Amino acid sequence: MRHKKLLAASVAMLATTALALGSTNSAASAGPAGASRSGRADRVLIVLFDQMVPQYADQFDMPNFRMVRDSGRSYTRAYLGYMASETVIAHNVIPSGLLPKHMGYTDEAYRDTGNIFTKGTNAMHITGDFSLADFGTVQKNNGQSYKKLTDYLHAARPGTKFITVGEKSYAVETAAANGAADDIAVRMSPRQKNVTSAYVTPTGAQSESVAPGGCTNLGGRWRYPYGKNVPSYLLRADENDSTLCGRYFINSDKTNSYGTATQSPSWLYPEEGNRLIPGTDPAHLGGDTWVADAAIEMMQHENWSGMFVTMGAIDKMGHMWGAQSDTAAQDCSTAAGMTHVRCAAENADAQLGKLMAEVRAEDATNGTRTLVVLTADHGATYGEHFYGKDAANAGDSNWYYAPPALGVYDAGSGAGAPDTVTYSNPSPAVQQLNADGNVQFSYQSTALESWLIDHSTAKLKVGAANMLAMPGVTASYYHDGNHFVLAGTNAMTVSEKTWWKAHGQEIVDSMAAPDGPDVVGLEHDRTSYGVYGDHGGAQESVQRVPMVFSLPGGEVGPSTEPFRTPDIAPTILRAMGIPTTAPMDGRSHSLN
Repeated sequence: MRHKKLLAASVAMLATTALALGSTNSAASAGPAGASRSGRADRVLIVLFDQMVPQYADQFDMPNFRMVRDSGRSYTRAYLGYMASETVIAHNVIPSGLLPKHMGYTDEAYRDTGNIFTKGTNAMHITGDFSLADFGTVQKNNGQSYKKLTDYLHAARPGTKFITVGEKSYAVETAAANGAADDIAVRMSPRQKNVTSAYVTPTGAQSESVAPGGCTNLGGRWRYPYGKNVPSYLLRADENDSTLCGRYFINSDKTNSYGTATQSPSWLYPEEGNRLIPGTDPAHLGGDTWVADAAIEMMQHENWSGMFVTMGAIDKMGHMWGAQSDTAAQDCSTAAGMTHVRCAAENADAQLGKLMAEVRAEDATNGTRTLVVLTADHGATYGEHFYGKDAANAGDSNWYYAPPALGVYDAGSGAGAPDTVTYSNPSPAVQQLNADGNVQFSYQSTALESWLIDHSTAKLKVGAANMLAMPGVTASYYHDGNHFVLAGTNAMTVSEKTWWKAHGQEIVDSMAAPDGPDVVGLEHDRTSYGVYGDHGGAQESVQRVPMVFSLPGGEVGPSTEPFRTPDIAPTILRAMGIPTTAPMDGRSHSLN
């Protein structure tokens, strides 16, 4: 799945530095254009902790998260309210306020019913490998563009920018797609190596800030800030040696797996270099530290009205080690320790502390009020009952299955031919899903989903029957117009049945779109086909997410009011006094 600490002393040093920041440059100190003094929020900072389940805030040492939660409005019954419970879906649900069935693509897999990528009508694509332009193309509902949070902020706060920053390409780019021309979207580049005598910037021009020779100080393997309108100050050279790559260039050597590539279960989806962990090079810290540092620099330099900071480390560590089951003691000052859930969560919390210090400093200087939103893109479950292959680098072929005669396109509009190898070696359990030879593509995580070659009603019913016979499946459905039909159920525990009766149909129906799956199978709790810590389905543990809104002068304390992730965008707009002018599936909640 393309879901594709830091030394203790470094955490303390960086947090102290952030607390000392009290000045901003002229661009930031001007405050958002049109900023109000009416008691409404002037701008919004969304901080997303990828795969964070609500219990982590109290289970781990996360004082900054608890402080923001306890000083704001938290929704204790918040859940996603849709499938697929995945990064590539949530990062567009949040700024659009739409359910997946209304946002142009519904899952990690996309059936191109309109042949928009010119690879053939109904060709299958993996969305996690879409480019920014590809996401912009698919983010249509029946060919019609829809408004996102960025559109509202640009209209209400003229002259300001919306900034998105994170490690993962698909997280940043689906959130940023269709934004204004001057918006900023920064993520880590693909892995680079020194093969020429000159470093080349994302725009193709030779950088003046890095001398020829490449990033030799990073062992010749590196990533750098990449994306849309990447600020030049993030691409600067080392401050002490202009011949070397600067702070935001990080080591990407695949051999730096910190032991995760050679042991079960982490070897299913191992860490590669310092993309999602900080590492131990204080001049080139990666992971969530990289994200927060870049976000703070852009806060200080840009006139922003909205920022989406997405931190991916918890997700990576949860996938590798089993999410909530990763409870063994760890030394977070070592690189090996950083690859575990607790260390990732606590480092993410330290980065939140830095972000909050900067926000308070800027608000005090500018007289602005910033709404801070804390959430996650999905929860997680431990694959106690695991039906994938437990082998090195088996994650992708566990998650995706394309029969070799068909393959799947794995690079959006840039793909040449379909990949008929990488995703054509499923686990024995998944092989039986194609018992009648009618599967075009399937995706399996904490749910099972199939796209069929023949999707007539008779074949849909056969596919649903095959799905219900799969190991770990509790209920199966087939697609019928604007909803799914329940085909059958298997035995469930009392808690599973209670949650399913309350939310199962609602969640599955959120995928009822032409590009979505034809057949869906829900699974038992603590069951997975992908990796040992997983998500994607409808179980309560993967649906529950933290949901916190902190606004100076706003409501304080926990609320048991139901809250779904599509409610985030309309709630932000209400807090900012910006009326919605286009349909949203979410509803607004009052914070005042």
